[in-house]
Amino acid sequence: MPTAFQKELVTLAHRLADLCDLVAITLEEATRSVLESDHTLGGRAREQAAAVASLGAACEDQACALLALHAPREPEVKVVVAAVHTAADLTRMGGLAREVAEARGSVPPEVRSALGRLGEHAVAAARALREVLVGGDGARLGDASALVAAAEREVREWADGREGWRGAGFAVELALLAAVYGRFAATAVRIGRRAAGFAPVGA
Repeated sequence: MPTAFQKELVTLAHRLADLCDLVAITLEEATRSVLESDHTLGGRAREQAAAVASLGAACEDQACALLALHAPREPEVKVVVAAVHTAADLTRMGGLAREVAEARGSVPPEVRSALGRLGEHAVAAARALREVLVGGDGARLGDASALVAAAEREVREWADGREGWRGAGFAVELALLAAVYGRFAATAVRIGRRAAGFAPVGA
């Protein structure tokens, strides 16, 4: 029979998976808002980023309560600490999605497709991470991360070669936006590696 601690840990695992879903949706809408210059979508994405922060804090609180109320053994403590770090990193991913939603300026038609792919692959990385958090393998996460890196290079190379387009400032902004997607995917990979000891509990 699972103990009360184990049952609560399973609940926490699935709550983190829900948080990951929300992060993916936030970045998806933030990307659409940039590509379509849609401020309404951008506002909604920012609201969702705030919801990510709230749920992330609740997950951290739940994990800390597990430590305080159940006096777990050392291996269980490591699992809970991993969950705390996971909640914090997912919250950071929500903050990166918010940065995308706050981007200003119209995306040039020549680079819109590449930026769209960058967003699509970063969202796929978040959704692949969700599978890892509930016990799946990390193959899809690795594939999505590699695609993000390739699309990020494409956008940055385009920006580097178009510094005169609407002034150097716009090219820099576009390169920085690409880097945000790169950090988002890199954070997902870092969580996936850490989750190896955590996900089986919530499977």
